[in-house]
Amino acid sequence: MTKRPTIHDVARQAGVSKSLVANVFRSAEGVSEKRREAVLAAAEELGYTPNAWARALRSPSSGFVGIVVADFHNPLFTAIAEETRQILAARDIFCFVATASIVDGPNGKVVDRAPIAHLLDLKPSSLFIVGSLPELSAFASLPKDMPIVVASSSSAELPNAVAVRTDEVAAMTLICSHLRDLGHKTVAYIGPEKRPVAADRQSAFLARAKRSRIKSTCITTGIAVDESAGLGAAEAALALVPRPTAIVCFNDNMAFGAQSAVARAAAGGAPEVAITGYDNTYIAQLDRISLTSIDQDVTEIAKQATAILTDPKMFSKFSGKEILVEPQLAIRASTRAPLSAG
Repeated sequence: MTKRPTIHDVARQAGVSKSLVANVFRSAEGVSEKRREAVLAAAEELGYTPNAWARALRSPSSGFVGIVVADFHNPLFTAIAEETRQILAARDIFCFVATASIVDGPNGKVVDRAPIAHLLDLKPSSLFIVGSLPELSAFASLPKDMPIVVASSSSAELPNAVAVRTDEVAAMTLICSHLRDLGHKTVAYIGPEKRPVAADRQSAFLARAKRSRIKSTCITTGIAVDESAGLGAAEAALALVPRPTAIVCFNDNMAFGAQSAVARAAAGGAPEVAITGYDNTYIAQLDRISLTSIDQDVTEIAKQATAILTDPKMFSKFSGKEILVEPQLAIRASTRAPLSAG
């Protein structure tokens, strides 16, 4: 295996000092154009690129941003993490992205502390947690003045953190108004009950359904939020009397399972049922899926998170608070007028 060229190799090739090479790649002033060109030419010839990771660890001022993704299987979480990483990279701020490991604890699912400890041992300057975790105790010992942002979840267990999330009331207003306008009067909601955002989303649905004069029923999936849980909960919803004409799902993954349940029932002669998701993932946008879903503004969430992660004054201003981002409803083929009264 060919050895990766180092800063020493570039300095030797260009006939300059190691510190001058470092200054060139830091875009520091005081380097003549002739020497700068010599360093860049040597770097290109050798195939050298600066080690951003090492540079971030050496820097006492900028450091790096640690990004923890709750679930790499959720396209929304990875999209938010990647959008944030790109914004930070454009500002020459290095990120280290890791996924949380969820394990069985004595009282249920918990976050494995070991991988989190390894990340925190590297001393990130700020921390970005994307998505819902069963609990946040692994982060409880962080300094109070360390900027921490939690996206698409609650920061209740981290009192100094800032939560950047979609406005649940606005989202459920969009969904319930859409279903009401289509003529749906009996609607089931399926989702978890022991997730940080779950209670807020369900409560928002119940309140907006009541205001829209929609008869509502909730079916819990425990802590599960995947397609399989959506399938089972939707099957239970379809067995209700009266049978709902629409099902509102906690997220897109659950909605995909609900779509399968409705398709199976329709194959046996049952009326179609409208389905809505939440997240507007790329899968929801596929023609064969065509899922009506709440579009969480990924770019706005990433912009707000980046500003707080990199600006101590802004973090201080919003510490312990929430920043709510307005959603949009992407309407597709999964929601039509009911074929029979609910």
